[in-house]
Amino acid sequence: MNALRTMFATVNGVAGGGISAMKMVLVVRSDLGLKKGKIASQCAHAAVLCCMRAQAGGGPGRNKLDAWLMQGQPKIVLRVDSLQELHSLVERAETIGVVAEIVRDAGRTQVASGTETVLGLGPDSSETIDSLVGNLKLL
Repeated sequence: MNALRTMFATVNGVAGGGISAMKMVLVVRSDLGLKKGKIASQCAHAAVLCCMRAQAGGGPGRNKLDAWLMQGQPKIVLRVDSLQELHSLVERAETIGVVAEIVRDAGRTQVASGTETVLGLGPDSSETIDSLVGNLKLL
């Protein structure tokens, strides 16, 4: 375990062998009035998309994914009130190099095809994620 901690400490820039706390955030649009099951499904889609993107990117993204997986895959679900807020988060995330994946619904149940429902952010350090979403409320 100590060898893994040392390896991930180097990746995350943490001195002294500690591992930087990692997390993923799922941001749900509350203005759509989605039912609980739909929200759960859309959040699952967002988490999978973020993992796939981090893995495909290799390098630091893959290392962050590995550290996050090792820490038990912490996820927090937050909310925004509009599509505009969701897009603003995407722009800010991309500016600082955080994985940002928007789920677009297939349109078979509650919303029209292509409706942007959930944004996945990360995995990344808790500090970096908090700098993006620290003002948002829990779903």
